[in-house]
Amino acid sequence: MAAYVPYFFWHEADPGVNAILESTLADYRHELLLENVCGIPIHQQHGSIDDNVPPFHSRRLSQIQSQIGCSSEYVELPGKGHLFEGVMTTQPLLDFYDKVLEGQAAAASFLTSFDIVVATPGTTSSKGGVIVDQLTTPGRIGRIKAVYAVKEDLWQLTTSNLHRFHFSAAVDHDWTQSKLVVDGKKLDLFRDTPLCSQWLIHNSDQSWEVSSDHRWQVSQRRGRQLGTLDAILDTSGRYMISTSDETLSLAVQVSRNLLQYFGADAKILKPDQPGPPEGGNKVILSLGSPGFMLATAGGHEAIFIDEKSGLCTRGSNDPLGVYGFREGLGAIFLRPGIDETLELVIWGFDTLGLRFAARMVPMLTGVGQPDFIIVCQESGWKGAAGVLALGYLDNSWKIVESSAVL
Repeated sequence: MAAYVPYFFWHEADPGVNAILESTLADYRHELLLENVCGIPIHQQHGSIDDNVPPFHSRRLSQIQSQIGCSSEYVELPGKGHLFEGVMTTQPLLDFYDKVLEGQAAAASFLTSFDIVVATPGTTSSKGGVIVDQLTTPGRIGRIKAVYAVKEDLWQLTTSNLHRFHFSAAVDHDWTQSKLVVDGKKLDLFRDTPLCSQWLIHNSDQSWEVSSDHRWQVSQRRGRQLGTLDAILDTSGRYMISTSDETLSLAVQVSRNLLQYFGADAKILKPDQPGPPEGGNKVILSLGSPGFMLATAGGHEAIFIDEKSGLCTRGSNDPLGVYGFREGLGAIFLRPGIDETLELVIWGFDTLGLRFAARMVPMLTGVGQPDFIIVCQESGWKGAAGVLALGYLDNSWKIVESSAVL
């Protein structure tokens, strides 16, 4: 949006807060991810007098593709606007269709060199048979550069900010038959184990190993659980909204918004009502202390209630921060559900805090919110400058201190 209309917040936020909010938008910044389309035939056309989407955007996209070595065509149509009769059948487009259909510009089925750029593994598909499962540090870009030496039958992979990836069997190349070097270390895949059941893992000592242990899928973030708050929008069934009588009106509002903006179905449940096993994501509204369905100090959750101290945050080992109970204190955060589902917890110490937190339920894609946000009364007029804490959760659902403001 800032590329159309520059804007400034009324209150300046901590630069660390701004950096986290900026990083949540990486999945929508195509300029960062363009290397993923290298090897795919691309044709861009844009009307020179388009006053809806300025030609600047297509010009910039074309320039970036050229700079990173992607082959693409760009045609700017003089005197044409955003939509016009024959927009999909211009001569340059017809020529492009013919060229692709005849196979002259078709992408090679077997790539000998490619790059993968990942903002969120859960929204990134495979390329060249490589599938990224987890990043090391959320909120930062992950990368793989793969180069195949044909004579040596050797794959060399160079990675950055990757924790776990695996190979897909749905490609022409058998990865188990080739030599494999990852970040300078030779690795051997298991020939008697399906490719989809063995993972390459980057350890804390910077070494790589191959593992066929499935147990990580039980306790760690994966698939649709990966991403920022808007990962809650990727549900495989209708939403379950858990609420008490005190928070019922807000639960109805959340349900209405999900329907209005996304056409999503939701079922509102009271505490004594068991939810049907539909496999959908869950929204939990909780008020007060200790709070309905909110973790307490005896558990292992990243965000929990200590009835004596307040709302607490926890990293991999020790507690990180305590936010004393006060008027307008609230929080919104993700936590794991069953299988690949998610729970979005909306909590308030009082009704005001609950309403502040509920305002941040994702209603539009492309609006950045990290995995957790803790707000107070000042957030009502300061916006981002008024948050008490925000940041990311790691693959084990703990707060990442280097990717949080606490």
